[in-house]
Amino acid sequence: MKKLNLLKTYTNYYSSKEIPELVDIDEAKFISIHAQGSFMDKIYYDRWEALKQVANAVKDAFDDSPQAFEIAPLEALYWYNEKEYGPISISHIYDTFPLSKLEYRLMIRIPEYITSEDIVKAKKDFAEPFRNLTSSADFFELNEGKCVQMLHLGPFIYEGESLEKNENFATKNHLIKNGLHHEIYLVDFTKVKSQEGLRTILREPVKQKE
Repeated sequence: MKKLNLLKTYTNYYSSKEIPELVDIDEAKFISIHAQGSFMDKIYYDRWEALKQVANAVKDAFDDSPQAFEIAPLEALYWYNEKEYGPISISHIYDTFPLSKLEYRLMIRIPEYITSEDIVKAKKDFAEPFRNLTSSADFFELNEGKCVQMLHLGPFIYEGESLEKNENFATKNHLIKNGLHHEIYLVDFTKVKSQEGLRTILREPVKQKE
């Protein structure tokens, strides 16, 4: 039985040039986990594993049906509480404030027909102590609209250069930040030993400056 491949179905969503570009992104649905802290902490990776487990449990529930689907790439939103810290530019999301205060939402896209009830059912079968993390997984919808994005190749440590390119492009085109910093990991970074081969879409929702 052929399974729905979200990566191939939503090619516009999962593709990007290696230079900044302006795109329109449609609404999408996800299984997600919202948390706070540094992406260098072990629990950050534990949460990714928990999210994958829930996504696989949902997938397994549809495997023998016409609605069978394949697991989509990992994604995440990153931000700080701007009421507490104030506005943060596109290029300085990671180097302005303590990473311990960074908020993130880990995400895996799901087909349109998956509901929050499907996710609740999938979470019931996990035992302790893993259940403590999988219980945080929930249904999430995102509608970004107009975005500036580019494909970043290689290690995350050099993302600052790509983020600056996105910001310069936005400034040149009289665009300002209008949402949360979004990363789409076309290569699963949690499984690789070297980051040299990573391909990451860096996406920034924007709007026209008034």
